[in-house]
Amino acid sequence: MSCLPILSAGVRIEEISGHVNEEFTKNQSFYKDGFVRFLPSGLIMPRIYTRYQKEISEFDARPDDIFIASFPKCGTTWTLEMVWNIVNNVNVAVARETDLELRTPFLEYSGILGDEVFARSIKAISKNEPSAANMRTSMELAVSKQSPRILKTHLFVDFLPTKVMQVGSHVIYVTRNPRDACVSFYHHWKTIAGFVGTWEQFFEAFIEGVCGYYTPFFPHVLGYWREKHRPNILFLTYEDMKMDLPGVIRKTAIFLQKELSDDQVNTLVDHLSFNNMKNNKSLNKDEFIAKRRSKSAEVIDFMRKGETGDWKNHFNEEQQEKMRRWEEDNLEGTGLEFIYEIPTETS
Repeated sequence: MSCLPILSAGVRIEEISGHVNEEFTKNQSFYKDGFVRFLPSGLIMPRIYTRYQKEISEFDARPDDIFIASFPKCGTTWTLEMVWNIVNNVNVAVARETDLELRTPFLEYSGILGDEVFARSIKAISKNEPSAANMRTSMELAVSKQSPRILKTHLFVDFLPTKVMQVGSHVIYVTRNPRDACVSFYHHWKTIAGFVGTWEQFFEAFIEGVCGYYTPFFPHVLGYWREKHRPNILFLTYEDMKMDLPGVIRKTAIFLQKELSDDQVNTLVDHLSFNNMKNNKSLNKDEFIAKRRSKSAEVIDFMRKGETGDWKNHFNEEQQEKMRRWEEDNLEGTGLEFIYEIPTETS
């Protein structure tokens, strides 16, 4: 008889039902045990996360921690690289030499892929940081980092470690318009987890909020949006970064109480350009993608296009209308508005 997972007080799980969820789950092979919904938040995670939820909830956050949070594929890597450089005086040379996953640990990595996968992954990228090679869990790697730590997470705001809000850790949340987020998440699932279903099936699962981990989309985004009045939370958008990256860099530096010269801002803007990011081996997961590509011709680059408005190349008219109504229903009365097209791409 298997032991029931020990969850935090007040947290419980429920099974996910429905045809759309069944279609999504059968079209991916990575998470053979499927997904569960954590209540009362509503966050969907792989079943394996039940073994880690309590430990992550009790993670010892520090007042000077900086958590970079997002729904997946909404500018997470871009924001992590920006923040790490702001904190480290725009030391782009070190940034290019050391893998981002070592510089900015992914807090719940073990909770979505397991300790064994984490250990293999971290050992493979630890050439410049041997002390990390023997880390057993993603939480252990996070604990090992000196302050100020920059930590990555995709968790709902009410699923962050409890101490984050208690001690006032910095939280920088970045989001993206749901249409481009849907398209990018679709390609992510095909590349990272071997999703073999159709675009139409994935689209329906995204709308239904059952397309794998960290869903549903709007509760994720709006949870942070409603907390943005807190002095320790900064709310950014991918589209703002595309339109005015220098302005976002300066805004973020002010939030973190860091001073940057104009030359440093210009250096960082160049470092964060899409072409430079895509060709940066500390960011682009080239080795992992190469292994995945050897098994599937459909595997694409981790950093695909970096555009706003690519959704127009995927949505048919019916999907556009369904997405528009879904957006209106979820955004009504929130004050949050998204940008769906940028006339001239600048970065």
